[in-house]
Amino acid sequence: MIPQFLKDKSFPVAYKLLAVSLFLGALLPEYLTVIIPFVVFVFCVTRKNTERISIKGDKFLIVMSVYAVYLAVTAFWAKVPKVSVMMGIIWIGATVCAMTIISLCDTREKIENIMLCLVGTAAANSIIAIIQMCFMAVGRSDLFPNPLYQKLDEFVYGLVNYDFFFEEVRDRVAACFENPLIFATFLVMVFPIAAYCCFYTATKKRRAFSIICSLLIFFGILFTFLRGAAVAIIVSFMVLSFAGKKPAKFMSGLAAAASLIIMVTIFERRGVAASQDLSTNYRIGLWGCTFGLIKDNFLLGVGAGYNNVTGYLFENGLEFSHSHNLFIEVLAEGGIIGLGLFGVLLSVMAYDFFKLCRMTGWYRSYGIAFLSSLSGFTVMSLFDNTLCTPKQILCFSVLAGFMQAALRIKTKTSGDRKNEGTT
Repeated sequence: MIPQFLKDKSFPVAYKLLAVSLFLGALLPEYLTVIIPFVVFVFCVTRKNTERISIKGDKFLIVMSVYAVYLAVTAFWAKVPKVSVMMGIIWIGATVCAMTIISLCDTREKIENIMLCLVGTAAANSIIAIIQMCFMAVGRSDLFPNPLYQKLDEFVYGLVNYDFFFEEVRDRVAACFENPLIFATFLVMVFPIAAYCCFYTATKKRRAFSIICSLLIFFGILFTFLRGAAVAIIVSFMVLSFAGKKPAKFMSGLAAAASLIIMVTIFERRGVAASQDLSTNYRIGLWGCTFGLIKDNFLLGVGAGYNNVTGYLFENGLEFSHSHNLFIEVLAEGGIIGLGLFGVLLSVMAYDFFKLCRMTGWYRSYGIAFLSSLSGFTVMSLFDNTLCTPKQILCFSVLAGFMQAALRIKTKTSGDRKNEGTT
């Protein structure tokens, strides 16, 4: 079924392209996702006068642009410079993506439409994950690839003679993502928004759609068997419980209880309930090793892209791609300068989220929904490098774009009221 707004001629063509692109973005391979924001932005610019699109930047986009440029510059001292350049390009694409959302989503309805596209693509990925788990359960995972684009990824990376994003993890589902950790991060960020849409979207059909998607996303997270995801869900839904309506509060408590069920399932599946938790021990050793790298490259880091850290870890007998902690990874890759820029980016983002939360009406509920998503993302970041692939970075920028779009609508509405008062 095609969403009604895609048939509505009152919506700009550029806006419809944005909605379709965001839906398809999470379903395509990582390397194709890199291209999408640039294509949509160029189309948006070409239609600027025809569809009266106002393209403007703000302080958040400026900070994100500076961070993107710095990541690209680290290629000058990185061991794998092409990866650093790639990370810079991805972050520039993320900036462009956020700018496009801010420019095109100038009403509450338009933001809601894009939110539902994001929820829908998370549900579609979850369906693929459920199918993958079914084949794994009967011992025939060879009949349905996991990740979905495994063969295509191997072919493409073989052509360029480098694995930019590929990391094979066969014991858990990954849907259209490169591995279960990346997939889980995406679902954790979208799940609170899906739950929010169950109670706050405009029509019963949309609320019913959101409920179905929320259930699918829940099972998608369940089959990744990640404890970090369970903790992230609990935290994010605790934040979401402040959104206002009693049904939302009840649902948030129910989701937190469901997260406990996920944790029990993980213990049963992974066999760690009555044995030593090797995953935790490995991470502690991994972080300690990474701090050794940080000590030797404190100011500028070793270069953007986790591939620049991988070699050092392998040399020290740790077969991991990265440090499995976003903040440690940012410090290792970009040094104290990179961490400082990233800290400013998060600070500006958090300030604007809280600014929305202090407003009244739908602005407040939106702010809390977005803040709950950011809270889940932050918790996941303690257990994994959550901004190492295009899909993760673009999802982060979409969340930021939603927030900035809502703030711009509020500013515009307040300005219109002042103008009416002076006439």
